[in-house]
Amino acid sequence: MKNGTSLDEIDVKILKLLQSDAKLTAKNIGDRIGLSQTPVYERVKKLERNGIIKRYVALVEPELLDKSLVVLMNITIQEHKIGSRESFVKSITELPQVVELYHTSGRFDFIAKVRVSKVSEYRDFLLDKITPIENVKDIDSHIVLEELKYTTSIDL
Repeated sequence: MKNGTSLDEIDVKILKLLQSDAKLTAKNIGDRIGLSQTPVYERVKKLERNGIIKRYVALVEPELLDKSLVVLMNITIQEHKIGSRESFVKSITELPQVVELYHTSGRFDFIAKVRVSKVSEYRDFLLDKITPIENVKDIDSHIVLEELKYTTSIDL
């Protein structure tokens, strides 16, 4: 492990269960893996302390919240100097429509995943929020037609 923390078979089982349902109690987990509640609770707390478990969240259904349109933006910036790059990153990460942002290698510098309700909302977002950001050189947008796989789980 990166931070010197090693996971044993029990930790992996606990993480797999929590990745599929974070509302499981220590007792529920213990019943499934053959441990009592206290050791499970202590292991979960250790996983949290070590930063392996970052946080617990509710995954919402975007379609029911009228945010089903996903656009992947390939972004190229003009200047790669530290101050210019950080300013761009700060500006774009503050936008609530940007749900993921990756600094990448290759033809584009960044990939941003944007969630909005419809194409016209994306157009307005692009014109009103992205174009004013300094240091943006080029944007190549891809509208997602169908989500074929989505998971928050990491293979252990």
